[in-house]
Amino acid sequence: MSGVIKTVKLSFPVCVTIIYVPLMLFGLLGNILTILVVWLRPHMRSSTYLYLSSMAISDLLILLLLPLDLYKLWRPRPWPLGDLACKLTMFLSECCTFCTILHITFLSLERYVAVCWPITAKTLVTRRRTRAIIGCLWLGAAVSAAPVLRESHDYGCI
Repeated sequence: MSGVIKTVKLSFPVCVTIIYVPLMLFGLLGNILTILVVWLRPHMRSSTYLYLSSMAISDLLILLLLPLDLYKLWRPRPWPLGDLACKLTMFLSECCTFCTILHITFLSLERYVAVCWPITAKTLVTRRRTRAIIGCLWLGAAVSAAPVLRESHDYGCI
């Protein structure tokens, strides 16, 4: 019976790793390409593409934190990087997750306005306002994730 339990405990990290590695590689490639295309082509800096490039940055940060999640999966305790690193990685992960959700929400709202009120959208949706909204989205995500900085015990680091 204990051999079966060991096999199950070992097969879960292996399966997750097999899924995570290609996900990280394709995700990094896709998000880096998205950021480069929007930054290098001025005609692609519409409000929609500004949302997409900011969301790509958020997703890129999440993908860069995935190796630490894999490390925690393979070696749950003790966390070798210390309490501060634990709190910061959890904060960044939560912040970027919230930020991605907010980006999708506001991008959907902007598209809704553009479809339902196209004339109003031309004056309401500007690049300047979009940049300000994106800044507020990041700030709101950081404030929402801030409670993670108080306690890291709940996140399996210590």
